[in-house]
Amino acid sequence: MAALPLNAQNLVQKIKIGPFTKVEIVVNLQANNTFREEKMKPRFFYVAALMTSMAFGSSAMAASYAIGTSGQGSATYGIGAALAKVGSEKTGDQFTVQPFGGTGKVVPLVNSGKADFGLANILEVTSAVKGKGAFDGRPNENLRIVAVIYPFEVGFFVKKDNPAKSVNDIRGMRVSSDYTSQKIIGVLTKAVMANAGISMDEMSPVPTAGIISNADDFAAGRTDVGFFAVGAGKVNAVNAAVGGIRFLSINDDAESVARMQKVIPQTYVQKAQPASHKTGVEGPTNLMAYDYILYAGAHVSDQSVYDLVEAMAKNREELAKNYASFGGLEPSKMSKNVNMPFHPGAEKYYKASGLWAQ
Repeated sequence: MAALPLNAQNLVQKIKIGPFTKVEIVVNLQANNTFREEKMKPRFFYVAALMTSMAFGSSAMAASYAIGTSGQGSATYGIGAALAKVGSEKTGDQFTVQPFGGTGKVVPLVNSGKADFGLANILEVTSAVKGKGAFDGRPNENLRIVAVIYPFEVGFFVKKDNPAKSVNDIRGMRVSSDYTSQKIIGVLTKAVMANAGISMDEMSPVPTAGIISNADDFAAGRTDVGFFAVGAGKVNAVNAAVGGIRFLSINDDAESVARMQKVIPQTYVQKAQPASHKTGVEGPTNLMAYDYILYAGAHVSDQSVYDLVEAMAKNREELAKNYASFGGLEPSKMSKNVNMPFHPGAEKYYKASGLWAQ
């Protein structure tokens, strides 16, 4: 390989360390306003390592990773943005957010190595790995758990002047349905309605594509009931657009919880308390909750995952500054048993730090 020109601006974009310490380094060169790409094969390992070390210093070893999320305004986008910022600041790697139409679209990308990290609820991740539900016949066996982030609180909300006081009162109202681009959201809404003994047949369904369009439909007056995660940025926007919203409580008696868990066994009832970042929670409100998961592809290096998990466990306050719901992150529960394989890098950190909960 020719020597790097002294007037070039050189950037190592990504280093992939594979089996037997074979290394491929992709370098973009800018010389005389001309771009080209060269790949240094394993046989050039020693020369390449020395050259990049001299040219770029320690930053040359940084890897770049994509965190797949739902669209801007969604809770997963907020979570991903906070993780990307803190991860980039506290580790030697760079993390960026890549929004897609829904968490279900991220799963196959991470599984195939086209994206590196993803965020989803425990039901979706479990279904994806086993090839069930929305992933029927398409198992995604390369997904690995990185961390159980915190309980995700979701529910139906109405305008402040709506007479409904709980989910029991929404029967017959207009509500988003179908969720053609995010089937998992339809399952979640079904579980909340089941808590009240209500089916979609008893509602006035309004077909929608995904979680964001559901919120837009509510803001535009096309539905009477909206659905979202508490604390998401989109909820703030809808609240401002309609002059105020209010989340509706679900039932916490054994029979109601059993109906809800028949739809999604991993759910439970959590009492949300009013807080500055919980728009629409005006008083103690029972909401459906479930564990939210950060997962990675098996291709992501053990060291990178180890470093990211360490950054999360040691910087909860910093994460919460960027996305308030991270205040619910508990390092002692990040390795909670979810009957799924953890990434080796994550497992190594949890065991080394005494946080392995299994």
